[in-house]
Amino acid sequence: MKKVIKHIHFMGIGGSGMSAVAALARSQGFMVSGCDLQKDTPYLGKIKKKKIPIYFGHSTTHLKNVDTLAVTPAALFQSKNHPEVLSAKKNGQIMTWQKVLGKYLQKGKEVICIAGTHGKSTTTAMSALLFEKAMKDPSVVIGAKVGKWGANFRFGKGKLFLTEADEFYDNFLNYKPEVIILNNIEFDHPDFFESEAHVLRSFSKFVHHLKGRKTLIVNQDAGGIKKLFSLLGKKFLSTINILGYTTTNNPKVTTAISIKGKILEKSRNSTVFSVTSSDLKLNHIFNIKVLGKHNVENALGVIVLAILYKIKPALIQETLASYNGIGRRLEFIGTKKGVKVYDDYAHHPTEIEATLSALRQKYPERKIWSIIEPHSYSRTKKLLHGYKSIFRFSDEVVIGPIFPARDSKTFGISGQSIVNISTHNSIRSVDSLNEIIKLIKVKVKPSDVIVVMGAGESFKWAKKILTSIL
Repeated sequence: MKKVIKHIHFMGIGGSGMSAVAALARSQGFMVSGCDLQKDTPYLGKIKKKKIPIYFGHSTTHLKNVDTLAVTPAALFQSKNHPEVLSAKKNGQIMTWQKVLGKYLQKGKEVICIAGTHGKSTTTAMSALLFEKAMKDPSVVIGAKVGKWGANFRFGKGKLFLTEADEFYDNFLNYKPEVIILNNIEFDHPDFFESEAHVLRSFSKFVHHLKGRKTLIVNQDAGGIKKLFSLLGKKFLSTINILGYTTTNNPKVTTAISIKGKILEKSRNSTVFSVTSSDLKLNHIFNIKVLGKHNVENALGVIVLAILYKIKPALIQETLASYNGIGRRLEFIGTKKGVKVYDDYAHHPTEIEATLSALRQKYPERKIWSIIEPHSYSRTKKLLHGYKSIFRFSDEVVIGPIFPARDSKTFGISGQSIVNISTHNSIRSVDSLNEIIKLIKVKVKPSDVIVVMGAGESFKWAKKILTSIL
């Protein structure tokens, strides 16, 4: 007889994905509890409001009367010896939160997954807000806070479930989507993926999970997607529906149905672009407040998805024009003594360059300081050459301490490694946040702009840097 799951305990409930899935599980009627090593995280507010029991630290006593232990893949990847994990394994009651999401919470829903190395959170948020406005009442899981919700999830009663689908640890293989938006593919997560070929094999498996509508929406200008198409092969590609978007005259891949975006005007506060398609009979102008060419590309994927679901262009225009961004995506922290401070999640060279390009669009004449928290020694080593020329939109670059993430070794890498490879003429490495703050106090002038980038502790750096400005 199949066991009925009633009570799920989330180990590491303070994480972005864990917290979202825990809240959705509670909304769907499951008993939920959780624990975390941190007493407070950016995502625990909504969990506490739902009166979900939260314990500090780890203990096997947390598993009393629990049917399933949900864990983050990062915890399993780092160590399989957590007391709760060992205890749950004995009873055969452990799974990742992604499996909980795919197996239980998405059950009976039409799943739309947004995937790719970059832009997943923004594309998911744009899509979710648009579907919400179109009265489709979707459920959503996303890796960043959406201002309107004050959370990184939404519980809806409609048939659609929008999910940010992460490739690390093959997490996205827990989902069975009817539609996938695939923004781009680059090598990342070197602590899991051995090579670009390994990344492409995982994405190939994910695309093979398509069912129902079997629709794939792709960025036609992404070289990684061209490589994926070669791997998938013409025979398989002929069995699914492929729609595309491009901003060039010579896209790297061709699709049966396509839209073309063209940037018409870039200002400090918005980007205006046209969207045309003979296939879909489109000829419209769009305006977005989130800056940078990468956000135009994110918006194009959303537009294709919306047209697929028969949402009218006027509503798409209205929603995209009102979109204000999400947490930690060029998020304005505050101004002090004329100095503006921003926080951003970018931690891959491609993302860092895109963020700086967007910031330069907003402040074409101001001095921009980039404070970088490299993410993991293994990632920094594997992507080191990508740092060579990415800081061209920044006037001053400061490389702070590397956030170790899941690494227990340094692999001979330090912040100085980035300085050594970079062609920037004003870049330095410092060993602590205190040194960064001392430098800022001495060097930063009124009207300067500071952006702090990283996926570890850097969001705390941004707040401390703001308060330290004299």
